[in-house]
Amino acid sequence: MPLTSPSLLPLSDFPRKARETPPSYRQSHFQSLSQLPTCRIQTISWKPRAVVYHNFLSDQEARHIIDLAHEQMKRSTVVGNKNEGVVDDIRTSYGTFLRRAQDPVIMAIEERLALWSHMPPSHQEDMQVLRYGRTNKYGPHIDGLERVATVLMYLVGESPGPDLAPVSACECMYAEQSNPSACAKGHVAYKPKRGDALMFFDVKPDYTTTDGHSMHTGCPVVAGVKWNAVKWIHGTPFRRMRRNKPPLPDPGVCTDLHEMCDTWARAGECQNNPGYMLGSNTGIGNCRLACKDCELCDQGDQACYQRNRESGGFLVFDEKELKGL
Repeated sequence: MPLTSPSLLPLSDFPRKARETPPSYRQSHFQSLSQLPTCRIQTISWKPRAVVYHNFLSDQEARHIIDLAHEQMKRSTVVGNKNEGVVDDIRTSYGTFLRRAQDPVIMAIEERLALWSHMPPSHQEDMQVLRYGRTNKYGPHIDGLERVATVLMYLVGESPGPDLAPVSACECMYAEQSNPSACAKGHVAYKPKRGDALMFFDVKPDYTTTDGHSMHTGCPVVAGVKWNAVKWIHGTPFRRMRRNKPPLPDPGVCTDLHEMCDTWARAGECQNNPGYMLGSNTGIGNCRLACKDCELCDQGDQACYQRNRESGGFLVFDEKELKGL
């Protein structure tokens, strides 16, 4: 379906529920923002159209996003030939998604992004949270899939080298080019800084034609780690929001999620239907205990807990890498 130019809506036209935020959060939210350095918006390129919003997130918001996400983070996937997620060496991060309007903090961030982009929250996809360790990367690609803009929000402090290098960019007005990595040399590159948000447009101003200059790569991390949150924006409303979805179980805890798991395991379903029973690229298995894919842990046995996460392909979270956030 062709994309149309997005509507420019005043805040009063946004859904009422998306605008309602509990007073306790509004007060703490504005107090945290008042302590930030002055926010400023900086155009860094015209081809592609790329803009940095400095101090878009507060430290508290960055930490909140990580706290919501890290328990469910799994090896990232790319869209395969059958329009399904597949693991590929072009993308070696860990990631998960946070639902739109998942809680008041996420809603406030989505509203702020809507005011900046001039496209309402209903046009945004769920927030993808990504963690890149040393050497992790995302090779050259165009986001596509009828997206009109990509927004990367950086959650952890400065990385020693550039992150995003638009490989086809030109007409650059500003870019971080000091001590570029091998990946970034010769390209427009942006060095991540905690709290900043980078928005670039995937389409030309007609909101229909893909902008080839938007091809970009996530450079390999040369030291430390990189945590970011990604929002993709569409020119029209994106799917219906999923509300009141129950929280997912902790993959480090060995358990079955269905009363029929033992019966299915005896019938050979652990081998015949591994995606459901043991887990897939996109989620936790429903019958890992019955399939003997994990181990029951004694209370406080952190090594056992971590083994269960690793065997399921989930991130083993290390608080130290957040640098005191």
